[in-house]
Amino acid sequence: MRRPRALHLIGGGDTGGAMSHLLPLLRALGPAGCDVHLACLGGGGLADEAERRGLALTVLPMKGAHDFRVLGSLRRLLADGPAERPGTGAWDIVHTHGMRANLPVRLALGHKGLAPCLVTTVHSDIRLDYDSSSLARLYEALDRGTLGRVDCVICMSSSLRGLLIDRGYPPGRLVAIHSGLETATGGATAAAVTRSRPRVGSLVRLVAVKDVDLMLEVAGLLRRTHPDVEMIVMGDGPESERLQRVAGETLPTGTVRFTGRMDDVRSALSELDVYLVTSLYEGGVSMSVLEAMESGLPVVTTAAGGVEEAVVDGETGYVVSRGQDRGALAAALAERTAALLDDPALRARMGAAGARRVRSEFTIERTAAQTLRAYERCLAVRAARF
Repeated sequence: MRRPRALHLIGGGDTGGAMSHLLPLLRALGPAGCDVHLACLGGGGLADEAERRGLALTVLPMKGAHDFRVLGSLRRLLADGPAERPGTGAWDIVHTHGMRANLPVRLALGHKGLAPCLVTTVHSDIRLDYDSSSLARLYEALDRGTLGRVDCVICMSSSLRGLLIDRGYPPGRLVAIHSGLETATGGATAAAVTRSRPRVGSLVRLVAVKDVDLMLEVAGLLRRTHPDVEMIVMGDGPESERLQRVAGETLPTGTVRFTGRMDDVRSALSELDVYLVTSLYEGGVSMSVLEAMESGLPVVTTAAGGVEEAVVDGETGYVVSRGQDRGALAAALAERTAALLDDPALRARMGAAGARRVRSEFTIERTAAQTLRAYERCLAVRAARF
């Protein structure tokens, strides 16, 4: 059987979870049995990292997020293949990631004669992706209005799949596939370290959906019982300045440390005793949570969508329901975190369990194999139809 050829498309400036999921997946799909090529709409951090990794890459220049002139070059890429191999064409799968890629690709594939299977990955709840609720509603309407062209929608968690079904998306086209780590060979060492000052923290993009304000509230509660505790917030984003101001106004000096963006994830995680997640919702299983578990850290998290599909309550950490008022939620998160800080053996045991779970359930090879099966199902349905 011929290896399928898949073209992946995404905004070249997309970073964070989409980048940390997609680029390892592209490298793993080759050994799994699929030829892949990445096209980025515009340049940026993701395109630069893809080039650094040596992935097959085409950057389609754009002068802005709404530069519709890209449709011409996009149609040529879809019809003829990449410029360095003109005429190869005949993609079996076109796979989009994010609204910036979804809409132009769906428009371009409406062009007569273009008929590969179209797959899209939903990484998050679109209603929480934008500060403007009216803009979120507009993009959701555009997504729903063009969904008829899509053969398969890959959801980053079972929770996200259920959310889309509740909103009227067709269940038969939705499949849940978790992210996976490139290497899952770490041991439960981080949680067993004894420090002079306990450290709790998170690798997190500083945006509203991550609810870092709640993390600051937890830091304040922990400070009452553990005066030396330090909350380390690793990451950047549009909420950075405001959150640092809130921390400075409401918490004792030295309670919280904002590090900014951290490129060396393993070193950053080695500074922590407990990994804390306070998100309102996670569309997928957060890559940073998987990295923390793989590093041997127990995780304390809100029951926030996909993340609770990785963290097993009472075994690899603690999952706290959001079905309570904010004060009770903060207190529950602080209580679970304090229990781990007070018991090094418990931290080590939960950290080791988390590392084992990642190594068995959340590898990039598993993600690639499931993605390839989704492609093969789409191609089989298409072949039977035509």
